Amino acid sequence: MPKYYCDYCKSYLTHDKMSVRKSHLAGKNHIRKYCLYYEEKAKQLGIWDTNDFTYEVDMGYLSQGAPSPEKFSRKILRSKDKSFVRQKDEAEQEICLPPPPNLANLAPPPPSAIRHTDEYIKAITTHVSLATHDI
Repeated sequence: MPKYYCDYCKSYLTHDKMSVRKSHLAGKNHIRKYCLYYEEKAKQLGIWDTNDFTYEVDMGYLSQGAPSPEKFSRKILRSKDKSFVRQKDEAEQEICLPPPPNLANLAPPPPSAIRHTDEYIKAITTHVSLATHDI
């Protein structure tokens, strides 16, 4: 049974089947060795000069969008202030939810049952405000 030999990896594959070849040719080690092989050939022939291909990516380019510590701390303080203001505004607004859905065969609940929670919340807030006022 013949085995497939990969010239780039310098190894034999276990079976000479197309699926084994495809998975080997798509592997990261094969691709790395394939690239290294042709880089060496290009250097030997004088086609590739390493000085011609200088990288344009340096640390300045990579850290271009990175936040500095001063900007980061200012951003956190602003977000905390905004969230505090939002909490005040949301506390002042009254939330009015629609009634819960009911089954088709049953009658809807009485309106007083829906608004009991609002009454409880108002009673608790007035009680708490009176209790803190007395202290």
